[in-house]
Amino acid sequence: MDKRLHGLIPAIVIPFDEKMEIEHDVLEKYLQQYIVPAKIAAIAVNTDAGEGAFLSQEKREEILAITKKYSTNVPVVCGLGAQTTQQALEYGKRYKDLGADYFLVFPHFAFKGSRGKDKAVIEYHIALSKIGLPLILFQLQEDLGGAFYSEETIEELVQIDNVVAIKEASFDALKFRNIHTLLHWLPKRISLLTGNDNFIIESFILGADGALIGFGSVFTGLQADAINLAISGQYNQAIEKFAPINELCDFCFSSPVRDYRIRMKHVLVKQGIFRHAYVHQPLLDIDENEKQLLSKILDRISL
Repeated sequence: MDKRLHGLIPAIVIPFDEKMEIEHDVLEKYLQQYIVPAKIAAIAVNTDAGEGAFLSQEKREEILAITKKYSTNVPVVCGLGAQTTQQALEYGKRYKDLGADYFLVFPHFAFKGSRGKDKAVIEYHIALSKIGLPLILFQLQEDLGGAFYSEETIEELVQIDNVVAIKEASFDALKFRNIHTLLHWLPKRISLLTGNDNFIIESFILGADGALIGFGSVFTGLQADAINLAISGQYNQAIEKFAPINELCDFCFSSPVRDYRIRMKHVLVKQGIFRHAYVHQPLLDIDENEKQLLSKILDRISL
């Protein structure tokens, strides 16, 4: 088990201007003053929360380089996905050269509906393992473009030398518990990371070792403190610590769940951390009713 991953790993959202160019000064300030000082385990970039699938490869590398520069005290997890295995290998080698410490391996769209011991899934991960960085497997709900792997496939993936963790993001507590049970009985132990923003603290009661989550982009310090309490077994204190932002979490990940990115960016704008809340189309802004609801939720948090 890789204990460097045991804690909060915020999958950060990225500030863009109206031309969808990265706002470097905002990103640097966000990292330096808001993310890195929190008691986090690592930082994740080029993830679903960071709109990784919408970005050019040049922008992904730019974001990784900036994050690596300002996160010298914690490792950086880089989302890795591409249209082909060869392309993923090329991207992965570039990320490694730029200082990525781990890869979060996104499920390829070809893996949807995977059944039984899936040779394509297994060989894909074996190929990526040869880049030489630790791999985090990723089981993601299909509403966010993901795929689920069978127990037989997961058992094979865990045996790959470089595989050190799995992020489980089904948003289903029963599926999460079942993954924990499966991992417990395998001869090689890897870390279980929750990606379930709808039951973050409860994931640790169910056996999580860490949390690699998009919601970690906001109120990062509070979440890190709550998760560290949960890791130490102080579950009641962790739940109490997290309680002030429960309503905000439920709002950000309400239907349609794809809008969680823009909702969190509006939180950061209202806190004076981001200047703008822009996301890549076809993602859209939230309407005025949602903005007013968000303002009321944030007012209640401040009280």
